[in-house]
Formats: sequence, structure tokens, C-alpha cells
Amino acid sequence: MTMTDTNRQWRLKRFVQPDEILGEEHYELSESPMPTIDDEQILVKTLLLGTSPAQRMYVTEERTFHIAVEIGEVMSGRGVGVVMESKHPDFEAGEIIQATLGWQDYVALTPDDKSDTGKNVRTVQKVPNPVRPLTTIMGLFGQLAFSAYVGIIEVGQVKEGDVVLVSSAAGGVGSVACQLARIQGASKVVGIAGGQEKCDWLVEQGLCDSAIDYKKPGQDLAAAIGEHCPDGADVYLDNVGGAMLDAALQNIAVGARVVICGMISTEYMNPRPDGPKHYFNLLYKRSRMEGFFVFDYVPRWPEFEEQLREWYSQGKLKLVDDVFDGLPSAPRALGSLFTGGHTGGCVIRVADDPENIPAI
Repeated sequence: MTMTDTNRQWRLKRFVQPDEILGEEHYELSESPMPTIDDEQILVKTLLLGTSPAQRMYVTEERTFHIAVEIGEVMSGRGVGVVMESKHPDFEAGEIIQATLGWQDYVALTPDDKSDTGKNVRTVQKVPNPVRPLTTIMGLFGQLAFSAYVGIIEVGQVKEGDVVLVSSAAGGVGSVACQLARIQGASKVVGIAGGQEKCDWLVEQGLCDSAIDYKKPGQDLAAAIGEHCPDGADVYLDNVGGAMLDAALQNIAVGARVVICGMISTEYMNPRPDGPKHYFNLLYKRSRMEGFFVFDYVPRWPEFEEQLREWYSQGKLKLVDDVFDGLPSAPRALGSLFTGGHTGGCVIRVADDPENIPAI
């Protein structure tokens, strides 16, 4: 695989404000010299970049537990890359790795750097059995799927006969979560998505038994959930928060598990909105609500990946990636998470997969 003499990089130009849609105007595409490496380092070429709603918090003036990207710095983001040169005894040229690569063509990494490991985001991980398309590492066999796995299986504890409700069901986490709910024996999987086209896609792809368009004019969302889940939802995987969480809480079954995976509708509001009004239903229905952070499960990621690969080989899981082509598309790809401009896992392809990797 060849290298160029320059390194394209998306750098933060200005912070995003609470009422703004994240877009290309917040970044500047620049070029810098090709990085060089010292002893104990590896030079990595970026092949793919993942996207996550949490990345919006990286570029706000409000400092949270998320990574903070400062003005002029390369935008942070995890991705998949190939080792081009190694001065580290545990890595060889040609190996495929996952790491926080940033929005750039090349990066010099120190695999043994333990700084900031409280967030587990600087970990450099080898991909032991890479297959084409490598997008599976970011989606079906990667962090998005791991979030779905934890939400549905570890925290939600979906079991035979459960009715499962999933918000943002056409997104990267939601589309895998719906499939995992089926694998666990759910009697019915209901998705919530924005727009009839996405709802139709969920049913046509076999991800859900039925789907609710939360954008439908004049619709009472709580009533709509009640129609699709007349006896209540045994598990609700929430990726949205806000009014949607409140509508779901009105429709939980006795002993329900409400799993908080994300809160994209309210996470970036300032000031924060009031909490859900129907939380008391957790008491009446003897139910629980629990959140999780997928990076707390990093030691178990290989276990999750092995199981996901097995289900894929058995035909129980399908690949539903939405791939944006080229590094210049990165701001548009990330912005699509907040405008509903994609279905499935949203991945940025920076460079082609190496030809020597076997096909899936």
C-alpha cells in the first residue's frame, strides 16, 4: 500500500453552539507533512472512521467527561487503520488495528501510551481476523454493535417472548439492537424512526415487526406506542431521551427494563430540559431504568465480537452500513446523525481495504 507526502486533516475551526446543526463550517480541511515515528511507535494509515453522537460534545465549549477538541486541533474519532511502518515490537507492517486515529489520513501512535485511559479511547487494538469489508469492524463487529449488545443482552436482558421497543431504530446502534432482540427470542420488535421511509425500511429489511414514525404530523407518540405494544414493552432501548423516553415510560410492562443508551434529543440542550414526567410508572410497573457506557466493557469486546461473528455466519445478523466516501465527507457524515440523513451504521471510508484481506 502506497503513501503520499502529505497528510490531510480536518481541524476544528469553531465550537458548535447549542442551537446549531453540526457541519463543515465548524472545521477546516488542511494539509500537514507526513508524520514520522520514534521508537515504540507505529505509523498508521486511516482506512475507516466511525461516527457517534457523542462526537458533538467533543466540539462544544461545555467541557464534559467526553473528549475535548480545542480550536485548531485535529477532530477526534475512532477508526480502523493499517500499520504502514512499525518501531514497536508487538506490531508489524500490514496489520489492521482499531484506535483513536482522528480525522486524518495518517497518524503516529504509541500503543503503550496509558494516558487518559479512564475513557478507554486511546487503546490501540489489533484486529485478529480482519475481513472485507472492513466496515464490519466499525458496525456489525464493532463499537456500535457492542453498544447494542450491552443494551439488549447485558442490561436489557431480553428473553424469549419479550416485546422490545427500540428508539432511533434505523440508526447504527438501533438497527443492530433490533436484530439482537430477535436472536434473543423477542416475540415482537417495534422500532421508532423519523419518517415513513425509514419505518418502511425497518420492516422491509426484517429488522422490526412494525415501526412508528415519530415525525408523523398530529400523532400522539405515547398513544401510537400503546397501539403497537398493547400489553406494554418489556424492554425499551432508548437512544433519544426527552419526550420520546416519556412516551415510552407510559407504555412499559410489569417488570420492564428501560435501558438508557443515549439521549441525542436533549444531550446538547442548554439549559437542560425537565426530566420525564412519567418516571413514577417505574414504581407502578415494578420496573427499572439503567444506563451504561460501552467503554466500561472494553475487556469483553473480543467476547462480543466472537458471538456477533458467529451469528452473522449463521445468517442471523445482516450488514446494514451507510458508507460515506472520502475524508472530505467526514463533517457531512457526522452531521447526518443529527439530521436523520442515513440508515444503519454511519461509516466514513477514507481509503480502500487492503486487497490481501479475505472477503467476509
